[in-house]
Amino acid sequence: MKRITLATVSLGAIAAIALPLAANAGPRGHGDHHRGMMKAYMAEIDANGDGDITTEEVETFRAAKFAEIDTNADGEVSPAEMTAHHEAERAKRRAEREARMFAKMDTDGDGVISVEEFNSRQMPGFEKADTDGDGVVTAEERDAMKAKMKERWSKKKAGPKPE
Repeated sequence: MKRITLATVSLGAIAAIALPLAANAGPRGHGDHHRGMMKAYMAEIDANGDGDITTEEVETFRAAKFAEIDTNADGEVSPAEMTAHHEAERAKRRAEREARMFAKMDTDGDGVISVEEFNSRQMPGFEKADTDGDGVVTAEERDAMKAKMKERWSKKKAGPKPE
């Protein structure tokens, strides 16, 4: 059991160091959202906010993260503690995403979404699929859109072409 705990914590520590460094390596097709998350993660480690991450900051971050996960403070992280931590982080990200979506839709900022605000949302997927612009997405247009999306995903999976 101690080996599993040690392996889990070691992987977490490696991620705490490697992920911020990978974020500085430049775009790799992950999109702006992923880069934004990595920037926030780096800022969390960079305690003094100077843009540089020191060994001391990493060690402090790792100790704090371990203490956060080790909820019973016994000096070991159990699978249940790790699962609970991951679920809490997922719930936090989901709540943040939902709050951003709500704020984007609440265009007048009154704390509620009116019918007008709800219906004023653009429909980029519909507009892209309706290639002839007649306000109707036919079966042929849907099939063409599916084929286009399938092609795009297969190119993403294949990765960048070597030079």
